[in-house]
Amino acid sequence: MNRTERLLDLITYLLNAQEPVSWRKIKNHFPEDYARGVEESNQRKFERDKAELISLGIPIDYQGGSEVQKEGYLIQKDNLFLPEIEFKPEEFSLLMLSAGAVRENDSFPYRDQLESALHKITSLQKHIPPAPQELAISYSQRNRTTAQSAFTHKIQDALDRRKGIDIQYHAFSTGEITRRKVDPYGLIFRKGKWTLVAWDHLREDIRTFVVTRIEELQVNPRKPGTPDYEIPEDFTLRAYQDQQPWELRIHEPINVTLQVSEHRVNELMPQLSKAVNLGQGRFRLQITNQSGLISWVLSQKTDVQLLEPAELNHRICEVLQALI
Repeated sequence: MNRTERLLDLITYLLNAQEPVSWRKIKNHFPEDYARGVEESNQRKFERDKAELISLGIPIDYQGGSEVQKEGYLIQKDNLFLPEIEFKPEEFSLLMLSAGAVRENDSFPYRDQLESALHKITSLQKHIPPAPQELAISYSQRNRTTAQSAFTHKIQDALDRRKGIDIQYHAFSTGEITRRKVDPYGLIFRKGKWTLVAWDHLREDIRTFVVTRIEELQVNPRKPGTPDYEIPEDFTLRAYQDQQPWELRIHEPINVTLQVSEHRVNELMPQLSKAVNLGQGRFRLQITNQSGLISWVLSQKTDVQLLEPAELNHRICEVLQALI
């Protein structure tokens, strides 16, 4: 028996046991694995297997003997299995309606995983209620596969296999079209568009790419079963999910000071969460995309003013004059 089979059989054996299992019974049940050769070696082998299962989240405990309980190993089922999920009718209806809308989006790259999750939920639901009439979600159906749909699926496949991709990217900020070799780190859905977060070999840093601005994409076909890269352990997509336009790394970082109207401060705080609050509606933040900040400031009309640096304020004036 190979190690994987032995570990699975050990889990099954302990789960089916009605009471704690002694070391002697375990040896008798697995004579080829724990009852051959030197006893000390057999015990070390079992301890290694037990440690491996515990590291995988299988709670194998040892219970000492007493007058009212037997001595041995056991798996506490309450610590292993999650409680059954029972949705309220409104919750279940909203979940299914939302999932149905997402499945109809042809650019959604996780459709198979969603189908599997929904199947598990519906199979465990004791009663499937009808959708309340007041709940409805509308969406536009598409009869053809879009370029964005094809690209998101290719990116997800590359991400699963850790394969690099070559893209031709049309940057919105500069208008330039460049060839990039990137290592996908993740996909996020932000402001109605899929965005690829990846290590950019050209910039030698992590960059984000809006999928609709990718004109060509090719997954590395060499050694399809061998990863091209590894994602750093400290990497997280969360920082990029809430990334603001001025945080895109295009220019050298500079500090700016903003004046926000008092009645808008609370509303804009989520977007200014990384800024230093100087009090009285003033905020200082570091930006790496000047065009992104200018666009945002102008979109706030007179409620946000750029106080410094002066040269960036001149650029805002130039943009306004061009519009006039």
